[in-house]
Amino acid sequence: MRLRFYIILFFLANQLAVSGQEMDRILKSKLADEIKADSIDLLARKYMLKGKRDSARIFLVKALELAKQSGNNIIIARCYVDFGNLYSLQANYTTALQYVQLAWPYLAVIDHYDIRISGMLLLANIYNFSGKKDSALYYFREAEEYNAAKFPYRNWVVYIAMSELFNQTDDLAGAEKYLLKAYNLTFRKENKPDHGYVLTLFINLYIGRNNPGSAGRLFAEYNELMEERKKNNFVDPLHSVLMNLTSSKLENNLDFMTAVKESSLKEGQFNQAMIANGYIIRYYEKKRNFEKALAVAAESEDLAAKTGNVFMIYGIKKIKYGIFQKAGKNAEAVSLADSLFILKDSMLAQQKRDQLYDLEGKYESEKKQKEIQLLASQNEVSEKTIVLLTTDKQLSVFQLLSRENEKKALEVENRLMDSIVKSKQAYNDLLQMENDFKTAKLNKEKELMQSLTRENILKGRQVKKERQTKWLLAAGAALVLVSGLSIFSLYRRQKQKNQIIQQQSNDLEVLMKEIHHRVKNNLQVISSLLDLQSMTITNIQASEAVKEGKNRVQSMALIHQNLYSEGNIKGIKTKEYIINLLQSLCDSYNITNDKVKVKTEIDDLNLDVDTMIPLGLVINELVSNSLKYAFKTGQPGELSIILKEEPLYLLLKVSDNGTGYPEGMNAKDSKSFGMKMIRAFAQKLKAKLDIYNSNGAVVEMKITKYNLA
Repeated sequence: MRLRFYIILFFLANQLAVSGQEMDRILKSKLADEIKADSIDLLARKYMLKGKRDSARIFLVKALELAKQSGNNIIIARCYVDFGNLYSLQANYTTALQYVQLAWPYLAVIDHYDIRISGMLLLANIYNFSGKKDSALYYFREAEEYNAAKFPYRNWVVYIAMSELFNQTDDLAGAEKYLLKAYNLTFRKENKPDHGYVLTLFINLYIGRNNPGSAGRLFAEYNELMEERKKNNFVDPLHSVLMNLTSSKLENNLDFMTAVKESSLKEGQFNQAMIANGYIIRYYEKKRNFEKALAVAAESEDLAAKTGNVFMIYGIKKIKYGIFQKAGKNAEAVSLADSLFILKDSMLAQQKRDQLYDLEGKYESEKKQKEIQLLASQNEVSEKTIVLLTTDKQLSVFQLLSRENEKKALEVENRLMDSIVKSKQAYNDLLQMENDFKTAKLNKEKELMQSLTRENILKGRQVKKERQTKWLLAAGAALVLVSGLSIFSLYRRQKQKNQIIQQQSNDLEVLMKEIHHRVKNNLQVISSLLDLQSMTITNIQASEAVKEGKNRVQSMALIHQNLYSEGNIKGIKTKEYIINLLQSLCDSYNITNDKVKVKTEIDDLNLDVDTMIPLGLVINELVSNSLKYAFKTGQPGELSIILKEEPLYLLLKVSDNGTGYPEGMNAKDSKSFGMKMIRAFAQKLKAKLDIYNSNGAVVEMKITKYNLA
C-alpha cells in the first residue's frame, strides 16, 4: 500500500511539474494579460477534458487573476463559467452554482453569444441535476428565447435537454413534444448535419415506450439519411440504424424489432420492414445462427423484389452473400456472386442515366437563368434611355430660358453703352483742345529732352548691366533656396510615408498575430472536442482514429501558436516546434522518459508555413506510429528525430529501436491512411522517401522543395 501511495504521489508531482512548465512559459512571454489569461484558460479546459481536475483548477485560478487585471469582462465571465463546469463534472453542484452566480453580472453586460448561452445552459443543467426541475425549466426557456433572437437553429440542443428533463419526470408527452421541436429544426437545416443524432434520440424514446409503428417510420427516415450521406462520401454501413447499441440491447430489443416489422408489413411499408429485418439478421449473425439469418434475408429479398428497387435488391443479396461466406457455403456464395455482378451493372447504368438527367436539368436551368438576366439587362437599358431622354428635354427648356434672359440683358447693356459713348465723345473734344495747347509747350521742351536723353542712355546702359548682375545673383540665390525647400519637403514627405508604412506594418503584424491566435484557438477547440469524443467511443479502432485526428489537428495548432507568440509571423522555428510537438504526443499516449527515451538532432532553422505544416504532419504520423507499435514488449526504447539542412536538400530521419516493420511488408505500398498521407506529403515536398528496418524502423526523407522564412 505504501509503495502504491508513493507511485501515485510521484505521478501527480510529475503532472503538476509539466503543467507548471506550460504556465511558466506563457507567463514569461511578452503577451498582454488578456492574451495570457485566454491561453491559460484554454490549457485549463484541456486538462479538464483529460480528467486532470487539480491541474485545471490551478490554471483557472491564474487565468481568472490575469483576466481581472486586464479588465476583460468576456474572459472573466468565461473563467467563472469554466469553474462552474469543473465543479459540475465533480457533481459538486453547490460550488458550481456559486461560480455561475459570480459569472452572471458579467454575462448580463457582455455581447458574446457562446459564453452567454454556455452560462445559461450550465445553470439550467445544475438545477436539473440538483433536482430543482422548475428552476431548470425556467433557465432552459431563457436560453430558448436568447437563441431565438441570435441563432434560432441552435435551439435544437436546448430542446433535447428539455426533452430529457421531461423524460426524467415521466412526462412522456412533454419529452415527445420537445424532441419533435428539435426534429423540425434539424430536418429543415441544409444537409441536415445534426438530424441523425435527433433521430437516434427519437428512436430510443419510442423503444422505451414500446411504440414500434412510430419507431419504424423513423428507422426508414434514418436509413434514407445515411444512404444520402454515403452518396456524399459520408462513411456509414448499410442499415446502421442501431450500430451504437450493445449486444445486451440487441437481445432485449429483438422482440421490439419483430413488432416493428409486423407493423410495417400491415401498413404496406416494405422499406421499414426490410430495415427491421436487417437488425434481426445482424442479431442472428452475432449468435452464429446462420440458418435463421438466411431465412430472414430471404424474406427481405422477396420484399425488395416487390419494391422493384435495384439498389435494395442488390443490398440484400450482398448481405446474403456475406452470410454464405461466414457459414462456409462457398458454392452458394459463388452462385450468388454472378447475380450481384449483373445487378451492379444495372445500378451503374441507372446512376449514369440519372446523372445525364441531372446534367440536362442543370443545362436548361442555367439557360433560362441566362435568358432572364438578358431580359433584365435589356429592361435596365430601356429605363436608362427613358431617363436620358427626359433629362435632354429638361435641358432644352432650360437653354431656351437662358437665351431669352441673355437677349434681354444684351438690350439693356446696349442702351447703357450708347449713353457712355456720347459722354466719351464730349470728353474727347475737351481733351483735344488741351492737347493742342500742350503740343506747343512740348515742342519747346523736346530739344532739352533730347540732350538729356543722350545722357540718360549712357547711364541706363550702366544701370542695366548692374541690374542684370543683381538679377543673376538673386535668381541663383532663389534657385538654391527653392531647391533646398524642395529637397526638405521631399524629405519630410518621405519620412511621413515611412512612418505610415511602419505603422501599417505594425498594425498588420498585430492583425496577423491575432488571426493566428484565433486559428490556434479554433484548432485547439477542435482538438479538445476530438479528445473528448475519443473518450466516449467504445470501439477501440474508432477511438484511436479520432485520437490520431486530434494529434494531427494539435500539430497544426502548434504552428499557429508559434507564429503569434514569436516576433516572426512568417516562419516557424523548427527546433522549438518539434520539441513542443513531441511533448504533446508523449502526453497524448502517456509516454514518459523512462519508457521511451527521445533523442533529437535538429538544426536551428526558420521554415515558412507552407513547408512546416506538411512536415509537421509527417513527423506527427511517424512519431505516433513509433509510440503505438514499436515498443510492444514493454522494454524501454529509444526514438530519434533528425532534421538537418544539407547542401542540396533538407534531411528528415525518424528511427526507433523497436520491433520494426513486419517482414515482407512493403511500407511504400501500404494502404493505411497514415502511410498514404506520408507519401502524399513527400510528393508535395518533392522528397525522396526511404522506409526500411535497421535495428528498428527507419524513415528518411530528403526534401528538395522547402523555403526558409
